[in-house]
Amino acid sequence: MIRSLLYIFILLAYANTAYTDTRLKAPKGTVILTISGNITHKNSPRGAEFDLAMLMALKQTAIITETPWTEGLNEFQGPLISEVLALVGASGNTLNATALNGYKVVIPLEEVRKNKLLFALKKNNLLLRVRTRGPIWVILPWTDQPSLMNNLHYTRAIWQLRSIVIR
Repeated sequence: MIRSLLYIFILLAYANTAYTDTRLKAPKGTVILTISGNITHKNSPRGAEFDLAMLMALKQTAIITETPWTEGLNEFQGPLISEVLALVGASGNTLNATALNGYKVVIPLEEVRKNKLLFALKKNNLLLRVRTRGPIWVILPWTDQPSLMNNLHYTRAIWQLRSIVIR
């Protein structure tokens, strides 16, 4: 009987930690980004979930660039995608991103590693909202890297990002 109870206790303890990783706390606010697929660090059965505060607590990077959708140079701030993917232990070849409206785009992970792609949370120090292409907008350094100024790379600038599956 004691052996059975001990076995059940061990199983329950493992079940409670299966989705808990000390590197990735559970979100306290509304989840705005879920990363799943080939990741090793999860904080929920769905994968790695982030609220705005979690993303804001990460190292913030600024990219000053022009975009086809805004006027002039704008400063976008947020964590580098490569750093968020490292946090969740992502491995694979592609980042399959989906927006709130169902728009989907595939971004090669090689591009994320090679270029400074940003999960922009702010534009000119103002939080992005759904009305302003937020809460997360993938921004590329177009002005610093003119070779990225083309339709292929513009399609990868998914806004209102809600989920990513790493394959």
